[in-house]
Amino acid sequence: MNELGFNVPTVQNNTMAEVAGTRAEHEVQAAFVIAQKFPRNQLECYSAIIDACKRPFLAEQAMYAYPRGGTLVTGPSIRLAEAMAQCWKHLDFGIEEISQSNGVSVAKAFCKDLQNNTHSTKTFYVKHERHTKKGITKLTDPREIYELVANQGARRLRACILAILPGDVIEAAVDRCKKTLESSEIPLADRVKKMVLMFDELGVKVEHIEKRLGHNLNA
Repeated sequence: MNELGFNVPTVQNNTMAEVAGTRAEHEVQAAFVIAQKFPRNQLECYSAIIDACKRPFLAEQAMYAYPRGGTLVTGPSIRLAEAMAQCWKHLDFGIEEISQSNGVSVAKAFCKDLQNNTHSTKTFYVKHERHTKKGITKLTDPREIYELVANQGARRLRACILAILPGDVIEAAVDRCKKTLESSEIPLADRVKKMVLMFDELGVKVEHIEKRLGHNLNA
């Protein structure tokens, strides 16, 4: 607080935030101009996505799965969505924290097609708390809060990206990932066995895994 009653650090922080916001806006505008001047070649982008899906590491992370109502729900994961978005070009996507107060963060996930001027946005609220078997733990560490918001936003970001990308391109990427896993040098059965051994070291047994997945591991 100076002699005029101003909180200097707060003023400086606000100024820095405004400068950062202006810089980000200019960067988006520049990216928009580039997207209009050099539009994507859809065939090249499609080919890049398929090539990315040939990598075993991406293919192994390409799908999510969880049990619900006695069935197994599956779909493209955030990792596959991000890889496709990068290959499709001229997409601006991410997660932004809008505000933070009273133990709650307001954030948004977004994906903008700078070439077609279309976008998908999802706003969400995140309480600064972690639920465990021992109860609810309040979070105060900035890094833990940041990671919590990022984790909560991943599902929304995935939905935003998939809403912008063409459906047939998404289906082709998923199929290519499945073929990559099937043709991998390490058979799927052997990878499952390796997974079981790694989980067993953590005290997680086969019955626990099968209960979580909602089906037998042989499936």
